[in-house]
Amino acid sequence: MRLARPLGVALIVASFCSHAQVFEGLDLTPKKKARKTGVVVTLTAPVAGAQLIIDGEPPIPLPMEEKTLKPGEHSLKVERPGYRTLTETVTIVAAKKNEFSFTLVATGAVVAVESPTEGATASIDGAPAESLPLSKVLDAGRHEVTVSADGFKAKQQTVEVVAGVDQSISIALVPGTDAPVAVDLTPDGDSDLDLELAGKRSAKVTPLYARWYVWAGVAAVVVAGVVTGVAVSQAPKPTPDPTVVCGGPCDATIGWPAGVR
Repeated sequence: MRLARPLGVALIVASFCSHAQVFEGLDLTPKKKARKTGVVVTLTAPVAGAQLIIDGEPPIPLPMEEKTLKPGEHSLKVERPGYRTLTETVTIVAAKKNEFSFTLVATGAVVAVESPTEGATASIDGAPAESLPLSKVLDAGRHEVTVSADGFKAKQQTVEVVAGVDQSISIALVPGTDAPVAVDLTPDGDSDLDLELAGKRSAKVTPLYARWYVWAGVAAVVVAGVVTGVAVSQAPKPTPDPTVVCGGPCDATIGWPAGVR
């Protein structure tokens, strides 16, 4: 019996040594069970329409459910039209619930413009007109919205934008046109006929001194006067009666016909 126990131990040792090559290269270190690494992103104040972008992947609407990420650094971006975009690099810790909270700051608001008028366009603050419906992010303050369409009168409306408060406006147009009516104001020859402008008649007044027929009349009067004077000066002078001038036949005449003394 005393020899049996040492012999058994020797056999066990020999058996282990003969199978040592079988266990060579194996990692016999006990492994820990991997735990889920979750990430949750929240906002300090809920903002409708906000979304989260992780490492450039498709956006996730906020609020979000817990998302599993690999441990390490990740890029988080929170954005929403009318608010300042936030970008931050965070470190995800393994086997831990990672929570991050952001505060969005409003810089303007979304203004949606529409019109029941077919083919209408809108211009905001003088910018090039765009087709409706139209949505724009505008800074806080007053803005001018002009809606127009062919065959309709353009309409302008002032919009007061409050940061963080989205608005929707609808502007209807009435038939008509704002284009000026083309009127030909060129006179026909030397005519002084009245011209019709925008449904009203207005007389074209020409100063007297600028009218050709006035000066023609004056010239005619002057010529007539000259002709009359010449005719009068060249008309034959009447012969005086000698019996009245000389009391009988005159001995001589001076500037008068013979017989005048």
